[in-house]
Formats: sequence, structure tokens, C-alpha cells
Amino acid sequence: MDIRVAIGSFVKRKIPKQNMPRRTCSAPLAFPPTHPVSTHSALLFSRVVACIFVLVALGAGVLSAEAQESDDPLRFASWLVSDSRAIPGSLIRPPSAMFGAGLLGVGLVSYRDAQWAGSLQQWHRREAWRIVEEFGDANAMRPAAILVFVGSLFQEDRRFQDAAFTGLESLMMANLLTNALKAVTGRSRPWQEPGADDWELLSGKTSFPSGHATTAFALMTPWIMYFDHPLAWVGMGVAAASSLSRVTLRYHWPSDVLAGALIGSSVSIWLSRRHQKDTRSMNTMARGTFEGNELQERGKRVQSMPVVGLRHVGLRLTF
Repeated sequence: MDIRVAIGSFVKRKIPKQNMPRRTCSAPLAFPPTHPVSTHSALLFSRVVACIFVLVALGAGVLSAEAQESDDPLRFASWLVSDSRAIPGSLIRPPSAMFGAGLLGVGLVSYRDAQWAGSLQQWHRREAWRIVEEFGDANAMRPAAILVFVGSLFQEDRRFQDAAFTGLESLMMANLLTNALKAVTGRSRPWQEPGADDWELLSGKTSFPSGHATTAFALMTPWIMYFDHPLAWVGMGVAAASSLSRVTLRYHWPSDVLAGALIGSSVSIWLSRRHQKDTRSMNTMARGTFEGNELQERGKRVQSMPVVGLRHVGLRLTF
């Protein structure tokens, strides 16, 4: 079976709208924005993703320190329900200091969007940007996340399963939030007029925040939360490169990708902590039940009986 064909069937080819920017190497910086997607980049990306799937299938246990016994997979359905119920309460709570600092950073960067975007756009001719950009494409990453999660169910490693499910759930929730903000904010993209300062609520413009950055960081952040392994940090580097490519290719402003990264990573951290807390609670309960059963069994096995005779007095123990 050709894995590339199977994967390619899940990925919907992007057809740019009219007046979207070119991504071909022959286009000048002030290009009139109409172009097809690079076939070479899409083919190379499909091969890279196929290799990732093969590596995951053959060496899923590499990221974990030790394999753990798998539990009932129905816990994922329970997490999905409880997480959905917890969303309204989490939205009305005061944001954490880290999230507040991220919002402040987005606001500060927005003042330099035009200047910094112009500096980064000079690198738009590099083929590498068009390749790493695909790792933030939700049309490609959703089926990829599903395949990784399904593959994790065949591994006897609970932590790997939890990370794969958390990444998939983060991807769905973070994209819903980002798409809602896109519809409301109505910010112009770099290739649209009049520029970075154009914000028209409900205008149909969808620059803020970046969906690619949201997707990439929502998918990769859980692996950092679950594993202290260099491969997890490599994934975060890929997410950062995919986000940056959207600026070089004139699809987003720097503050757009920073906001998308903040949303994706925040949702992932929130879900990872909830799932890890639930896992610790279940492990504590299981350990307490096991120890209680052990003591009970020992109490049943160990019996004592006094022994009194004409010449001796003692205690008989039966194990």
C-alpha cells in the first residue's frame, strides 16, 4: 500500500482566492496576488508527512521514558465531555500572568507590524518557507492528528496516548476559537488594502489571528507537556517556522502569528494540565485501592492462635 496515496486522499488542495499572493520563486516582492499552489512543495510535504507517520508507527515508544500499561480508551470520551463543560468557566476567569504577558506582547508587536513584515517578506522566495507552511495547514494536520491518535491506541503507553489525544482535542478547540476571532476582528491581510491598521468588524477579512500558527502550536505543545525529549522541542521549532512562513509569504502580520501561537499553546497547556491532573487522581485512587486490597489479603492470610500446653505457652501464626 502506498502511504503517500492514502495520506494525500485526506489532504484537500488549497485553491487560493482571487488576488491572493503568489508563492512562486519567480514573483517579485510587489507581486499581483494570483498563483496556484506549488506542486513540488505539496509533493515534498506529503513525503515528509508519510515519513513522520512511518516513524510514529515504528517507534512510538521512543518519546517515553518507560512504557505504561494502557487503560480503558473510554477515558477520552469522558475528557471530551468534561473539557467542553469547563470551557465557559475558564473563559470568565482572570487570565494567568503568562497569558497576560502574551496579550501585551501581541499589542506591542502590532505597532511594528508593517515594518517587521516588510523585513521578513524579502525571504519569501525560499522554497523552505512553502514546505514548512504546510505543517500549519489545518486541512493536512487534522487527518494527521487523527492518524497519530489512532496509532497510539495500539501502543501500550498511556502517556503517548494521552499526548496524542490532547493534541487532537487542542487542535479542534483552538481552531474554533481562532475562526470565531477571525470573523469578528476583520483585519486586512498584508496583500490587501489599506494595510496593517485596517480593522473592520465583521467585514469578512480574516488576517487576525493566524490559523496556521494556532494549528501548529495547538498540535505540538502537548508533546512538550508530556515528554521531556529533544524530538518534542524539534516539533515546537517546526511550529515556529510554519508560523513565521505566513509572514514571509504575505499572508499574515507578525502580531497575527503571535496571537495564533498564543491561542494554540494556551489551549494545549490548559487541556494538558486538566488531563494530567485527572491521570494523577486516577493513579492515586488505583494505588490506594491496591494497597487496601493487599492489606486485606494479608489480614486474611495471616492468622494467629494461642497455644497453651502443660509445659509451654505460645502463639501459633498461620500464613
